[in-house]
Amino acid sequence: MKQDIRDLFRDTDADSVDASGKQLLDNHRQEFYDQLKASRPRRESKLNTNYLIKIAAIITLFVALTIALFATVDNTSNQIVDEPSIETQIEGIEKEYLASIDIEWKRFLKVANDEKLVKRYKDKLDDLNSDYKELSLQFKEDNNDIFVIESLVENLQTRLQLLKDIQEHINVLNQKTEPYETTNI
Repeated sequence: MKQDIRDLFRDTDADSVDASGKQLLDNHRQEFYDQLKASRPRRESKLNTNYLIKIAAIITLFVALTIALFATVDNTSNQIVDEPSIETQIEGIEKEYLASIDIEWKRFLKVANDEKLVKRYKDKLDDLNSDYKELSLQFKEDNNDIFVIESLVENLQTRLQLLKDIQEHINVLNQKTEPYETTNI
């Protein structure tokens, strides 16, 4: 029964005849595909509802954290703008020191008896004041120069310390003269 299969197909048309030699229907191929599809198990969706809920939660958390981060950045930038500028801070420091210097100078004038001493310290304070005015002009030209700012504060501190030293010196001198006055009485 050995036959060459090629010979079998030469004699008959392959589309219209099956292996047993029977004639196939015209819609046989379509019916076969339909039955094949019907017999194949249906594929379930790969997307699980739990998986979708987890993805939605992650996206929601990401959006919430992003909004919170931008709100924090906006608040910090607003706080920086709300803080007083360096010029305002320097003016406040200047006012405090000048008020203290004025108070100390008035105390010195009340206690001082020597006009030469008053004139000498007045000249020193005037020199420091002229230096301060020059530094103020430099500060107005470039208010970001830290050395100018430090020099301004140092000048004010020097003036105040000078007056405090004078006041302390006068107090010491007054204490030395008071025992002699007490013994004379």
